[in-house]
This record gives sequence, C-alpha cells and structure tokens, in this order.
Amino acid sequence: MSSLSQHTQILIKDLDFQAKHQLSHTQTDLMAYMVNVTYWADVVDGYYVIATLKILSDLQNLGKKNFEISLRALKEKGLIETKIVEVRRWKGKPKIRGIRLTEKGKLYHSNMVLPSQEPKVRELEKKNQELQETIDRLMLEKTEKIEKPQEKIQEPKPKPAPKSTPQPPKTVKIDTFIQEMRQHFGLNSQPICNFVPNFHKETTFYINSYNKLSIITPENDFQQIRNPQIINEFWQWLYQNPQRIGNKIDFSKAPTTQELKDRYCHKTIEINKTPYTIIDVIKAKKGVKLKVKTKKGEELLLRDKETQKDKIFGFDECQEIILKILTT
Repeated sequence: MSSLSQHTQILIKDLDFQAKHQLSHTQTDLMAYMVNVTYWADVVDGYYVIATLKILSDLQNLGKKNFEISLRALKEKGLIETKIVEVRRWKGKPKIRGIRLTEKGKLYHSNMVLPSQEPKVRELEKKNQELQETIDRLMLEKTEKIEKPQEKIQEPKPKPAPKSTPQPPKTVKIDTFIQEMRQHFGLNSQPICNFVPNFHKETTFYINSYNKLSIITPENDFQQIRNPQIINEFWQWLYQNPQRIGNKIDFSKAPTTQELKDRYCHKTIEINKTPYTIIDVIKAKKGVKLKVKTKKGEELLLRDKETQKDKIFGFDECQEIILKILTT
C-alpha cells in the first residue's frame, strides 16, 4: 500500500518539464506533489498551507534534508514561492510555511490540468469556510454557556400548536452538524479528534473513504465503527464539545496550563470514592494547582496530605494524575 494519503496517492512525472528545468528525480517528485496539493490544501493569501511533517509523511522516501534541499532548488529555479502565513481558522492561529506555484511552475503538466476542476475547488473552499463559521458559532455558544451559567434567557412560551400541525424534529441542527463534519473531514483526510469518552485516550476518529465514521487505534489499526449507538454517542458528544473539533491531543508532550484547562475543565474526577468537578487549572510557580468543586457546590484547591498546603503539580504529573482518576 502506498504511504501517501488518499489525496496524494498518484503523483505523475512530467518528463519534458523535468528535462527543460534540469530537475533531479527528487525535485520532480516534490514538484508533482506541489501541483497535487493545490486541489486539497487550505489557502491563505494565495499560498497553499501544507506542513512539513505532512509532506514528509506523504513522501516518506524523501527525508527532511533532501526535502529542504529540493525545496530550495525549486525556489531558485523560479518554479515555486514560499511565505510564512498565519492560519487564523486553525486552533492557536499557527504561523506556517505556505507554498504556491509561479507562472512558470504552473506549466507542470499544464496539458493535464482540467479547467472544470476549478469551480469544484471554489465550491469546496466555500463549504470549508461555511463549516469554519459553524464551528466558530458553536464555540461561541459553548463559551457563553460556560461563562454565564447563572443567566437564563427567559423566552416567551410558544402557544401550543394545533394537534393537526406536525412539530419540526429536534434533530435538524445536529443532523446538519454531522453532515458538515462528514463533508469537511471526509474531504481533507484530517483527524477529527482523539480523547473521546469510553475509548482509549489516543484513539483517533476520522472519516474514511466510504464517508463512514472510523477510528485509528493506538496500535495503528484502522477500524470502521458499525454500532449505531456508538456512532450516535460520538456525534452527540462532539456537538456538545465543539472545542475538540480538529483537535488531536499529543499526549507525549507536556501540556501547558491553557491546554490542561481546555482538556480537563468541567470533567469529573474521583478521589477516595468522592466525585469532584475540575473547574480551573491555576498557574503556579513550577507547575499548576487544581481547583475543584464538590457535589454540594463547595469550591476548593487540592491539598498535599503531608504539608496541608495547596498541592502544586508538574504539567506532566498533573495530566497523568487526572487521567488516572478521571471518570467522565
């Protein structure tokens, strides 16, 4: 099986182009890849956003050193241009290298480029933008719900409809949400998320080539989910936790204070058979403190049994302990 993703499984060499610009085989492979990404990568300021790790993952025989050498050669030959761009719609608004073809570079396999694909690309970009707006709206609704739990909007009670008038289904919003998620993550092959309740924390969810919800296990096994109840529970959970959309947690790296907040606030832990809800992660000298709430609504900081002082956890230690006593 090819090491390339479903969007880059076929790279076609333009031998005439290779000879004309005196490209090596490696440079030609990279050029073919750059032509291919224009059909699926995100675009910022006219540059296609494609992470180096993604390229090295797709072109596993390339190697980072050869990649940088080949990239520099293509730039020197005037076939591509690069620029550091800010991807505002990605979490954390990362700054990443963007790549675009020059007019000279666009002549690579120009006889094989189908103009009819351009409207399709624009349509997909529009759908992607609409999806991002949906995610932003859900994030805003979630934030408002968390920040102002005491505020309840008093809406006028609707008049009861006549018995003969059918009521609209309550599942319309989530059905639209599921459809948008499938479209977006089925098109770009990106993972939806990991750290999902009732699954191993490193199990990754994604949409396979059959447009079905699937997982990649920690052992790197690919499995399609067939149980309707599990599928429904996953979409319900993701709908209620929009901050997790497109957010794959790397548990091998020490989390920051903010990452600990994003991952574990409002989660329930159990200490000596007593449940507590994590309500805040507070930055402290050389670590963090955990603020929790009891069932009765009492708020307190976790304390060290021996010193009876507020317990300060290291970042890795904090995550490790939470994962051991996490219940929901």
